[in-house]
Amino acid sequence: MTLLDTLTLSAVSPREKLSPVARKRLKLLEQLEIQITTAESEADGGDYLHSVRRWVRIEGSTEKRLVTKPVHVRRWWWTDERGKIMVSLRLGNRVMEVAPGKVSIEVGGLEKLPETLKTLREAIAAGELDEQLKVSPFVRPIPKAKAKT
Repeated sequence: MTLLDTLTLSAVSPREKLSPVARKRLKLLEQLEIQITTAESEADGGDYLHSVRRWVRIEGSTEKRLVTKPVHVRRWWWTDERGKIMVSLRLGNRVMEVAPGKVSIEVGGLEKLPETLKTLREAIAAGELDEQLKVSPFVRPIPKAKAKT
């Protein structure tokens, strides 16, 4: 038995393009991770600022420098009139349907929020919301070719 026989080999190449649904799923999972971290921080009584890296031009020069900046996270949850926490999934800046005609999930209290978001993460990773991602309106239109005159 060779050492290569102990490995699981695959024909998948890193150069293969992702399908639009897979790309949306990965983007949604990235944003959901940030929401989970924010919810855990808020449940512990803290505040969370997400850090992003940006290239900033140095004044008086043509040089650029990579800087880490804190960014406020827009929460996907809110408290309704009954005092219960509700969560909605967002794809880009649009609210996504979780089920046909349902755009929010009732969580209950703040202590249950991280668990609910983790359950959503598992469901998205398993592909349970792929149908909703397919019909998602978050698609950039393809520009029409200009007519030659």
